[in-house]
Amino acid sequence: MLNGTTDRAATLGALLALALFSILSVTSAAAQDGKQIYNNRCALCHGADGDGKGVIMQIAPFGPDFWKASDDAAIAKAIVEGKGRMPAIPLSPEETKAVVEYMKANFKK
Repeated sequence: MLNGTTDRAATLGALLALALFSILSVTSAAAQDGKQIYNNRCALCHGADGDGKGVIMQIAPFGPDFWKASDDAAIAKAIVEGKGRMPAIPLSPEETKAVVEYMKANFKK
């Protein structure tokens, strides 16, 4: 009986490890996608480092005031609908989320 329980526990452990690996792979893939999308679609104006020193224009950086006033939904809305001088960027919900996550991970101070 102990062998059956041990085998089931080992199998369950392996399945949990596989599930965790899959989640981490998707998360890192999404982060990579977010970086790529940001660099291709946003950095020209917002700067590669989110510092506002883009090639096309110089704008305010993603500083503490931006993060205090903006939650994920507000950032996502600004991306897909545009805001002020910023045009709407046609991204899927998954791409938008990846960009927001990339911004938070790399620019939020």
